[in-house]
Amino acid sequence: MPENIIKECYVSMRDGVELFTLVQLPAAEGSYPVIVKRNPYCPEETDFEALKNEDTHGYAVITQHCRGTARSKGICIPYLNERSDGLDLLDWVRKQEFYNGEIFLWGSSYLSSVHFSYLNTNPPDIKAAFLPVQDSERYNILYRNGFYKTGLHGKWVMSMYKKNMDIERNIVLDTFRTMPLSGITRHIFNETVPEIEEEFIHPDPADDFWNTPAGGSDYKNVTNNCTIPILFATGFFDIYAQGIFDMWNNLAPERKKCCSMIVSPFAHTWNPPPRTVPSELPDFENARMSEVYPDCGYNWFDHFRKGDKLNFIEKGKISFYTLFENKWHTRDALPNAENELVFYLNADRTLSKTQPQNAEKITYTYNPYAPAEFKGGLCNNFGGMQIQDTPNSRYDIISFLSEPLEKDSVCEGRFEVKLHCSSSAKDTCFYARLSLVRDGAALGLRDDIDSLCRLEKEYTPGEERVINFTFGDISLLLKKGDVLRLDISSSCVPFFQVHTNQPGVQALHDRAEISRNAIITGSSYLKIFCSAR
Repeated sequence: MPENIIKECYVSMRDGVELFTLVQLPAAEGSYPVIVKRNPYCPEETDFEALKNEDTHGYAVITQHCRGTARSKGICIPYLNERSDGLDLLDWVRKQEFYNGEIFLWGSSYLSSVHFSYLNTNPPDIKAAFLPVQDSERYNILYRNGFYKTGLHGKWVMSMYKKNMDIERNIVLDTFRTMPLSGITRHIFNETVPEIEEEFIHPDPADDFWNTPAGGSDYKNVTNNCTIPILFATGFFDIYAQGIFDMWNNLAPERKKCCSMIVSPFAHTWNPPPRTVPSELPDFENARMSEVYPDCGYNWFDHFRKGDKLNFIEKGKISFYTLFENKWHTRDALPNAENELVFYLNADRTLSKTQPQNAEKITYTYNPYAPAEFKGGLCNNFGGMQIQDTPNSRYDIISFLSEPLEKDSVCEGRFEVKLHCSSSAKDTCFYARLSLVRDGAALGLRDDIDSLCRLEKEYTPGEERVINFTFGDISLLLKKGDVLRLDISSSCVPFFQVHTNQPGVQALHDRAEISRNAIITGSSYLKIFCSAR
């Protein structure tokens, strides 16, 4: 059994704030490669026995409580100080007797983001990084097509602000339905928080705000702007899945050669422990890293440090799990499969492979004060895959169902929906959700949201317009007898900010209008991509 030496200390940052730092050493004397972790979720009490008995594979492990969390001093304002605090910790590590000249970065979710904050400085002693389930692009974390992700960033940022301080925190998910959303922090905290308020009023990714430090400019495209080998990881139902695929696909060829990526079938907990309670949801076999690739982080580090052979993964490639086929595959990327399969939306609320000759309208009332709810955040919000309500469960959820599929087919890539639509309002929202119906249960797969005026700024009520939805990357086996279900609506709470049916920045509107929205069948379709495999 390991007998690690555990030390506790406070490390002073450049502004004098002291951050609590734990040190695990394989032995009392010697120099070691150092793994650096920075964590805002640590418990205040140190579990010395667990730390002493943890197998660190010969590495010294540094775990620092992020500013204003657990035992660290200062004020926690998400992202604000992570770059300078992280660089200061690295400088401290370099002065320690146990430092052997090699640093490795380990994180997950926000614990990865704290490292992304300074990777563009390219410290030469950082030899490799293992950074699962985090997108480096701040806009993607907060927004999807101009819609604030209330079910992801919203409640999280409110819980993290001044985390260690005894302050008012008047927050539930319905809080984000307040109009106007701008100014809400003074009602939540009894004080205005400019760092949070600023995020509400920049729904356009082209806004200059996203090129400032407050908008995450230090993180922007950082995985391409550094030379450090990175092992990425996500799950097909991870909150950041699509952004992480974008990070991978946008890597320059030379960068990609020294990186790798793992995609499990799970959610933000991309490598969950074995299930211990019954569930109606599928539990994918042979899918957990603890089963197929134990100690994956250490193996990644040892490959670059000692030349150890990589187990299970390959540099320059993605290893992904195909849902329901229950198999792992390793490829350069996960593009759309070669064969298109198109399902047209019909007036009788079916999906058919034959395009209807006539275009007809399905109209419904969209009331922003009584928005439609859905279950599971799929790959854009927390909640992952969930079983959906019955089709057409509300007047403002229009469900289209296919005939049972005639054969098994592996489908991969980014599925698409082309929606012809119109509205009585000067702007409105349309939302699309794809589910797989099997054995009577509708399993949520993918979703997307957009507004009429996001790309074309002016809209004349009653005019037909086309919205193109793109679903996040996926690989799954559709089986003979499965049914595809496409839900179209104009809201998705508690996951996305409610649209007010008015043009402009939604967070600034103090009221909403009720609209009459229409789906125009005929040319509207769902497109999926199938493989010959």
